[in-house]
Amino acid sequence: MLEVVVILVALLVVAGIAGLIVLIRRVASCRRIIETPASEREAILGGDVLCRRSITSGSLAVLEFFDWGVRLRGHLVSRWIVPTWEARYSELAIAEQVTLPHSRIAVWLRLRDGQGGIGFFRLPTFDVLRLLEEHGVAVDRSVAQVRRVEELYRRSSAS
Repeated sequence: MLEVVVILVALLVVAGIAGLIVLIRRVASCRRIIETPASEREAILGGDVLCRRSITSGSLAVLEFFDWGVRLRGHLVSRWIVPTWEARYSELAIAEQVTLPHSRIAVWLRLRDGQGGIGFFRLPTFDVLRLLEEHGVAVDRSVAQVRRVEELYRRSSAS
């Protein structure tokens, strides 16, 4: 009987580790790191992330504004489930408000080259949009309803 319990616990540990590895790899697929100059942060806003492989809840992400662009990342304890994503303001085609069924409104940051984007959940969204607009990013304040996150990536590549 003790051997069965030990085997079950070992299997649970292995399954948990495998699940964690899969989660970390999925989150890493949303990552976008660019070469950025050293500069002071102008603003920081707390919220959550919306990307192809990760949707968080519980204020696990921060959106940082610099003179060169934006960086979305996780807090110290949530960096493994929140991808780091960076873009220069000149690379952003538009910041648009989107919502999934039964979800909060996110600001979707769409890239000019059509190579995707990322979403940032924050209520209210007006401060995110205002800061982006101040840096010359086009803003769409209407709220687009999408069924799945994948639709946002198709819209980005179709642009």
